[in-house]
Amino acid sequence: VVDTLRPMTDENLTAMTVTEKHKINVPETMNEFLDMSDDEGEDAMTGDTDKYLRPQDLKELGDDSLPQEGYMGFSIGARSASLRSFSSDRSNTLNRSSFARDSMMIEEILAPTKDTVRSIPCLSHQLFLVSFMVDARGGSMRGSRHNGMRIIIPPRKCTAPTRITCRLAKRHKLAYPPPMVEGEGLVSRLVEVGPAGAQFLGPVIVEIPHFGSMRGKERELIVLRSDNGDTWKEHQSDARPEDLTELLSGMDEELDSPAELEKKRICRIVTRDFPQYFAVVSRIKQESNHMGPDGGVLSSTTVPMVQASFPQGALTKKIRVGLQAQPVPDEMVRAVLGNRATFSPIVTVEPRRRKFHKPITMTIPVPPRSAEGHPSGHRGDSAPCLRLLCSITGGTSPAQWEDITGTTPLSFVTDCVSFTTNVSARFWLADCHQIPETVSLASQLYRELICVPYLAKFVVFAKMNDAVESRLRCFCMTDDKVDKTLEQQENFEEVARSKDIEVLEGKPIHVDCYGNLSPLTKSGQQLVFNFYSFKENRLPFNVKIRDMGQEPCGRLSFLKEAKTTKGLPQTAICNLNITLPTHKKNVNCVDEPLSFASSGPQSPCERTDLRMAIVADHLGLSWTELARELNFTVDEINHIRLENPNSLTAQSFMLLKKWVSREGKNATTDALTAVLTKVNRMDIVTLLEGPIFDYGNISGTRSFADDNAVFRDQADGKV
Repeated sequence: VVDTLRPMTDENLTAMTVTEKHKINVPETMNEFLDMSDDEGEDAMTGDTDKYLRPQDLKELGDDSLPQEGYMGFSIGARSASLRSFSSDRSNTLNRSSFARDSMMIEEILAPTKDTVRSIPCLSHQLFLVSFMVDARGGSMRGSRHNGMRIIIPPRKCTAPTRITCRLAKRHKLAYPPPMVEGEGLVSRLVEVGPAGAQFLGPVIVEIPHFGSMRGKERELIVLRSDNGDTWKEHQSDARPEDLTELLSGMDEELDSPAELEKKRICRIVTRDFPQYFAVVSRIKQESNHMGPDGGVLSSTTVPMVQASFPQGALTKKIRVGLQAQPVPDEMVRAVLGNRATFSPIVTVEPRRRKFHKPITMTIPVPPRSAEGHPSGHRGDSAPCLRLLCSITGGTSPAQWEDITGTTPLSFVTDCVSFTTNVSARFWLADCHQIPETVSLASQLYRELICVPYLAKFVVFAKMNDAVESRLRCFCMTDDKVDKTLEQQENFEEVARSKDIEVLEGKPIHVDCYGNLSPLTKSGQQLVFNFYSFKENRLPFNVKIRDMGQEPCGRLSFLKEAKTTKGLPQTAICNLNITLPTHKKNVNCVDEPLSFASSGPQSPCERTDLRMAIVADHLGLSWTELARELNFTVDEINHIRLENPNSLTAQSFMLLKKWVSREGKNATTDALTAVLTKVNRMDIVTLLEGPIFDYGNISGTRSFADDNAVFRDQADGKV
């Protein structure tokens, strides 16, 4: 193959056109998404690449991007639209200070009421921000900040007019967060509902979206509740679907079937009273039943051969007994341990550490034969060397595996092993020829098995440094806001977004780059970042274009393991094809926001309006709280609402205009910064202190009104 070299200069570069993305047009009050991200990791690890894929190769390979109709990217030059652009299905969340703000303000958005119960259907189409009013006629409201959040109060279930509140909370903000057993994890943020302790005359419904991967029928959701934020217990409900349908008669509201809820990833809670907090937890599916002195048998639906048989007299009183069976995939065993051992499902009897009056009989399937120790390396030829492992620890304590084969006789019954035990615990069968290594191998594998699976999205932002080099930022998001504020300010463009991908809590994600893009990394280093649910998982790094004569596109592969040997194939958890944005020349400010023209506004009056527009664009739902801090009355706030009923940005802008008109010379950037600090909007404070507000030596002591005055003086001089 002979490559023909041809001269290339910046002037000859063909500008890459940005594909126009589909956009939605919905009321702003539905799409003012507030960020609830945690730490922003900026440490860039590095990686290596060895494969050059042509653009046509990338198109043929395909990737894990969202379908075109479901993908809403950024539009260059339309910053306000991109701020309200479509984000992930679960991206409407509260920001890190919104709970303090929400506790100080009650949005004057009341559910409309009419004279008859038949008027209830109109409530079904309303949205609530933090709270809404409901009375004996009942009502149904959906959360405007979190897609899928819904509260249904059926008719005649509320004793008096009541303001229902619903907020999202961070786990680490609580003094006593919900306790998590190994293999369990929160799959949504904590939900704070109120009034705490409210009693209803019948069942009410709370629906909460979640981000857990159920892996078919392997895992299940449970709901924990806390009445005071200190102690937690499992929420129990015996409501049947047909009872709920009858309950909602007369309301223009439909309930999804359990299958539809599972598909939409929504957890339905039926309760007759409100605790202070609800927590949605994912765990290994558990079969439970009330067992008493008469005994009985518990069987697993996940692994049908797993059984726990309770003889008569094993229990002296009736208690709830649970049985868990966690499958152990052969491919995971081979990936972690090779052929050194094989394992059965992990079987747990709950509650743990309970002593029975008579031994119960456990039945567990035999693990596959281990290939180690046989000359051919094939399974099934050598005699099994079964070891029974047990962990008696309970609660939140980590498992401590012990080999109890010598003290517990094993009986073989058609591909299953039976044994008796006097204590409820966690049991595991292993086939390992290196008997002394069995416990250590099991512990190593167990650490991988207890990682909680989540469904997340990979999102990639890009920004060209020059004609041949670009900055990339990769995110792995659960309910994070896709329209990242930092990336917006720094003029990044979204170049790829994946569908929902299963990732494991706390596990590293390695990134590899192919095609016409090469990462700028040190030799031997890998690009890697860890995934943590409901936190901002960011990986920044730079890439360069290999061949300027080809399209600047490449392929990002996200892997579970680091690349060790060149050419060794690895299965990626996600592949994304990306095309770098066009390099923009003659940009005065490198980190200029998308809505700024490259030359900036010309007149002082335009400059003032632009500065206020930027602040208004970021304020969103906080403008009413800012208005109170600026000493605006309730009537003035309501008047601003009436003048601009359909746009939060317009309401925020009008507030700032009235403030500048009222304060005159005192309406300075420093004064606005002080008030924004009081309402915990440090993101806007950082924006005000940045270079994007430095138009014509405007300082913090220079008032917003100065520009208007200069403009009026200039206009008067021309007359």
